[in-house]
Amino acid sequence: MQKLLQPPLTMPVGGAALARAGRVLRRGGVIVYPTDTAYALGGRYDVGAVTRRVLDIKGRRDRKFTLVAASLAQVRRHFRLPPAALALARRSWPGPLSIVVSRRLAVRVPAYAVARRLAQLAGAPLIASSANRTGGRTPYRFSAVYGQFIGAQPDLLLDGGTLPKRKPSTIVRVDGRGRVEVVRQGAALV
Repeated sequence: MQKLLQPPLTMPVGGAALARAGRVLRRGGVIVYPTDTAYALGGRYDVGAVTRRVLDIKGRRDRKFTLVAASLAQVRRHFRLPPAALALARRSWPGPLSIVVSRRLAVRVPAYAVARRLAQLAGAPLIASSANRTGGRTPYRFSAVYGQFIGAQPDLLLDGGTLPKRKPSTIVRVDGRGRVEVVRQGAALV
């Protein structure tokens, strides 16, 4: 007989939900949360078990992720930014610009306060992979997220309602000479 999975805990975004999410994230859990571009699936980027669970939940193999951070200071505690990337971050954050910080990771400070608060509560930048199975549609409505993860599931789902449909972040790579290469064209930068 197949064991039935309990649906993950779902909470509307608010003070109690953010506090609970912070505890889940600090202990190495995986959550679904709203961002300024779409619903994201993730947890602390620096916990190997989190990376494996996100890949398993999404049905994905590659380990390239976009991260969200609480602030430029948090990014600088975890990654080295060359001077040109640092200047670009200061001009563009918070906002939809992700800067490549390693072969597998790009990071941004989102405009959405909830995502920044979650990264602050977690104590590290968070993986921010779209909260869908690989190849699925980008979720902007909570109802599009809930119930699609069969088998492996997140620990907590934060319901932020319907999000505005926005393009994903623009991803750039800054080389040692300060040249900027657009890796993915996304939302327009101001």
